[in-house]
Amino acid sequence: MKTFIFIFLINFACVFGQNQRFVYEYQFVPDSANVADIKKEIMNLDTSPGGSKFYSYTIYQSDSAMKINLEKQIAATGMINITPDMYKGLVKDQISKTYPQYDVFLHTKIFADQYKIKDLRKLNWKISSEKKKTGDWNVQKAETDFAGRHWTAWFAAEIPIQDGPYKFHGLPGLIVSLEDNSKSHVFVLNAVKNLDQIPGNIWDRKEIDINAKQYSKLLKDYENDPTKGLKQMQMGAVTMIMADGNAKHTKEQEARIKERIKKNNNQIELVKN
Repeated sequence: MKTFIFIFLINFACVFGQNQRFVYEYQFVPDSANVADIKKEIMNLDTSPGGSKFYSYTIYQSDSAMKINLEKQIAATGMINITPDMYKGLVKDQISKTYPQYDVFLHTKIFADQYKIKDLRKLNWKISSEKKKTGDWNVQKAETDFAGRHWTAWFAAEIPIQDGPYKFHGLPGLIVSLEDNSKSHVFVLNAVKNLDQIPGNIWDRKEIDINAKQYSKLLKDYENDPTKGLKQMQMGAVTMIMADGNAKHTKEQEARIKERIKKNNNQIELVKN
């Protein structure tokens, strides 16, 4: 058994520094008033020698399929028709980190624009002596406070990557599982894969660099007028076919979006940048 573990560690060390994908199941409760409504999403943490990208596998697959569909529409008619069934997945935001300094960036879309926001907050971990076996991994406990929540992580020192799901990093091994103290947000590593290459540009659009203060203002503007982006897109160079372009429809759509925002009150970050 010791020989097997030794060989495994040698093999893992050989591929370390190459491209790898760590697949997590993310369970979360969007509405604190409805804790029985637990959502699930498969998330990829793609790592390379230069850094990592953390994103929804479902969103990425959906966006790729929609891009092909829209390109076909434009080629055939010069117009695009975006329908609700084109959108799949729940976790829209994505995270990137650079190695070895571990700069952390949030990639998010507000209205019609894509933004990139650097997170300057530091993670101060308290590593416990407590250890256990989780699946195939020997893991050790660590805790930290971040963005208004207390988090417990279990990391595997035998996976020599100081990274993990979402913005979490900085432990002497990959984070295998992570949850906040209310168990509203839980990440569990399900699979490890080697990659020939990671997606070159997951976000596939030009990003605008903004700071945390600008990001907070944009979020507030969005919550006050969530259909502003749709109005802007109707005035753009691309013609969009809307189900109903009248004021009544826009008002109803705004009410639905505001209700959805209201129910999304248990976000992973209770305190923003």
